[in-house]
Amino acid sequence: MPMDRQADSEERPLKGTGARLITRGFSPQVLTDQISKVLTESILDGAIEPGTQLLEMDLQRQLGVSRSPLREAFRDLEKMGLVVILPRRGAFVKEITTRDVQENFPVRGNLEGLAARLAYGKLSPQELDRMRAALEEMKRAGRNKDREAYRQNHQIFHDVFIEASDNRLLIEILQKLRMHRLWYFVSYRYQKLDFQMAVDVHERILNLFEKVGTDPLELELLVRNHIDEALERLFGESASSNRLIASPMKAEQ
Repeated sequence: MPMDRQADSEERPLKGTGARLITRGFSPQVLTDQISKVLTESILDGAIEPGTQLLEMDLQRQLGVSRSPLREAFRDLEKMGLVVILPRRGAFVKEITTRDVQENFPVRGNLEGLAARLAYGKLSPQELDRMRAALEEMKRAGRNKDREAYRQNHQIFHDVFIEASDNRLLIEILQKLRMHRLWYFVSYRYQKLDFQMAVDVHERILNLFEKVGTDPLELELLVRNHIDEALERLFGESASSNRLIASPMKAEQ
């Protein structure tokens, strides 16, 4: 249940890419998808915490938009699982529970494994180079303890082979799953455990993509197990309960 915690842009300034756009403001003609992008980035960055109410009047002022496109953006965020809209109460940033992890992680693991299997043999040299470049940036980010740079390049790494699967339905479902705040949160905590371990498994995944004669089923299993093991390392027995998981910002403290 969302808490009646209200956003206060003066006391708690937003951070990240979305916040810069919010601070700058938009013209009244801004499209709904632009508003959605700003709010999505602010939520994923942890600048707007779980349970925070998205106050229409404040956001209208900050973004320079009217009520109609803002409400459409709220509905977009609700579809992505980032926001819950309560009748007569308003829109709140959705909390994350271990049940969310239990229900979504196995689905993502299996679907990304399938995407890897379908992508094997379809990746061009340029796409493999892009994965290699993303992996090198992940290594650099790990050395520098730069979680945001790691997250961005980790997403690029996975996006390349997911797109190469050439299965539109699969790509669409995974895009929606990976936009959920849950994935940013899990990535955030996972990276705190061991950057090197995370980099090593991606090195193995890329090596299988590059290797001639790889068994696609082996590649599928490696990707799936990588996601399953992340869940186990992060939550262990707590993943079998339904306790509330703290926000990414609180998890660091």
